[in-house]
Amino acid sequence: MAVPASVKSAVYTTAHFSGLSRALALRYRGRGIIFALHSVVDDDAFHPDHTLRCPVGTLAWALRRLHQQQLDFVTLDEAVERLRAPAARPFAAFTFDDGFADNLTKALPVMEKFAAPFTIYVPTGMIDRSIDAWWFGLAALIRLRDRIELPALGRFECADRAGKQRTYAAIEAAIHNDFELLPAVREAIAAAGIHIPALVDDEGLSETQLRSLSQHRLVTIGGHTTTHLNLARASAATVRSEMADNRQFLQNVTGQPVAHNAYPFGHAGACGTREAAISQSVGFRTAVTTRAGTIFPEHRDHLHALPRVCLTRDESVSTLHCKLNGLSRAINSRFGHPVALM
Repeated sequence: MAVPASVKSAVYTTAHFSGLSRALALRYRGRGIIFALHSVVDDDAFHPDHTLRCPVGTLAWALRRLHQQQLDFVTLDEAVERLRAPAARPFAAFTFDDGFADNLTKALPVMEKFAAPFTIYVPTGMIDRSIDAWWFGLAALIRLRDRIELPALGRFECADRAGKQRTYAAIEAAIHNDFELLPAVREAIAAAGIHIPALVDDEGLSETQLRSLSQHRLVTIGGHTTTHLNLARASAATVRSEMADNRQFLQNVTGQPVAHNAYPFGHAGACGTREAAISQSVGFRTAVTTRAGTIFPEHRDHLHALPRVCLTRDESVSTLHCKLNGLSRAINSRFGHPVALM
C-alpha cells in the first residue's frame, strides 16, 4: 500500500526539526545526489497522476534552495568524475524520465535560469507513439469517473481532486507490487473509450522536439528502452534488444552518442544485477534506478546501479534537506548500509 503523502511529510518534518536528519547526514549524505522527475506542469494544473508531475514553481524553488546549499549542478558525466576526486565539491544532477514534451516547454526554461544541466531518458515508444502507457490511461480513467471498481483491487471513490489523486497512487502502487493486475486495468481503460496512443501523442516529445533538445548545451539524452516494459519480467535477450535498439534509435535521431540509461520503473521488482550487466554490455556508461539514496564514492564500481531521489510537487525545506541528508536510504535500509545498490 502506498504511504500517504501527509504521512511522508510528517516524517520529514519531524526528522528535520528534531535534528535527526542532520545526525543521519554523517552516515547517509554521500557526495552528491541525483534527482528524478518526469513531467513539469503549470502550478495550477490538476492531474490525477500527481506523482509524475512537478509544478514549475516547485522546480524553480528547489533549484534555488539547492543553489543556496552550495551544491554544484552537474551533468551525469561530471558526477562520475567527481566520484573519482576526493576533494570535489558536493553536487546535484537532474534527470527526467519518459520523454514528456513539457520537458522542453516547461522544464527547460527553468533549468536555463539556473544553468542546471539535465538528462532526459527517452523510450522509443514515446517518440513513435507505440508505447503502452497504461499510466496515462489510468489517469484519464480516474479523471472521467467518480467511482472505479476493478477486479482484485476493489472499489475506489474518486469524486473530488483529493480522491482522484489517492486513487491513482493506490492503483499505481498495487500494479507495481503485482503486474498481473495490469490486464484488468487495461480492460477498464479500453471499456471507457480511452485511446492511449492519443494520450501519448498529446504528452510525448515529437522527433523534432527530441532532436532540438539534444542540441541544447544543458541537455543530455539518455536511453529508457524501446517499450518501457518491466525488464525483470522479460528474458535476457529481450532486455538486451530493448536497451540496444533504443540506444541506436536515439543515436540515429539525434546524431549524438547516448551514454546513459534508466531502467523503466526502476524499483527492485523491475531491475536488478542482470539488467545492470546488460546495460553495461550494450555500451551505456551509467544507468539509474529509482531506489532511494545519495551518491557515494563506492558507486564508482556500480555505475549501472545509481540511486535517485524523487523531486515532487510536495517539496518543502524539511523534505528537501532530509533528501539531501539521505533519510530515505536510512529508512529503506532500516538504518543499514548507506550505499544504495541493486
